[in-house]
Amino acid sequence: MSAKERGAGKSRRSEDFQKSMVGYGRPPVVTRFKPGTSGNPKGRPKGSKNLKTLIREAMTASIAIQEGEKTRRVSRLEGVVLRQLQSALRGSDKAALAVIKMALQLKFLEDSAGDVGHTALSSEDERIVNELVARSRKDK
Repeated sequence: MSAKERGAGKSRRSEDFQKSMVGYGRPPVVTRFKPGTSGNPKGRPKGSKNLKTLIREAMTASIAIQEGEKTRRVSRLEGVVLRQLQSALRGSDKAALAVIKMALQLKFLEDSAGDVGHTALSSEDERIVNELVARSRKDK
């Protein structure tokens, strides 16, 4: 028998031995997942949506809003922001506070040297904001 033939026999035996080995990370061959078969066949069905997806779809759905005589379509989230801003402009303190909080969270009211068009609050604007905050604290 040549060296090649002896080597070929060894590899087949070692493959059989490796297949029959059972231990950590090596379950019995019979119980291993078959190729192309899911390990969780009763898992989440395709197309089902989680809560985050449902909320995202609800908030980004399109609605029609009236602006003067024109009607345009915007996302529901944009509609909420526009409605809040309209209420603030009509004199609602709560709405004004909510709009200011949104602007602060998005850093629209911060002074930055590189941003043209974004300005810090003037002393008069700051006084008005402080007044609104004080009023809202009294109401609570």
